[in-house]
Amino acid sequence: MKQIQQKDELMKRIGTFLQKTSLPRDIYEPYIARPFQTTGFFDDLSPYIEIVQNGYILIQYERGVQVLHKRTTEADEVIYWILEDTIFLTVYLDMMKKYQVDNIHTHLPSDPSIHKQIVDRVNESFRAIGGLYEKWHHEGKRATIETQAKK
Repeated sequence: MKQIQQKDELMKRIGTFLQKTSLPRDIYEPYIARPFQTTGFFDDLSPYIEIVQNGYILIQYERGVQVLHKRTTEADEVIYWILEDTIFLTVYLDMMKKYQVDNIHTHLPSDPSIHKQIVDRVNESFRAIGGLYEKWHHEGKRATIETQAKK
């Protein structure tokens, strides 16, 4: 049986990987713990993790309704899923800061060059992390993780 890593171990590994990137720590750091919250408001389509005795339950909500509830025993899948979300969110928030938009009254321009900058920075971050996580990023593993297992 695989050893199930606890919240603190997973958060430490995620933080170590994110430190390899050029992403602003002040933006990503608060989001490392978010996936492990168990009460309160759940952001739409963000990853949430429940650690159980024999693995992990991957959870997502949309408009307050749970849309994903899937089990895995793979800590690497959990870490990758959180990295994928945190890296994209950090890049997006940093771009909002760069373009001085608040996403309420002002928004990032709908411009292919903005989209390219986001994609390039996400790819650059995974390149800095390397290994399995970079491979999974380029293979689009997030989509397979977020696909509900057949019953």
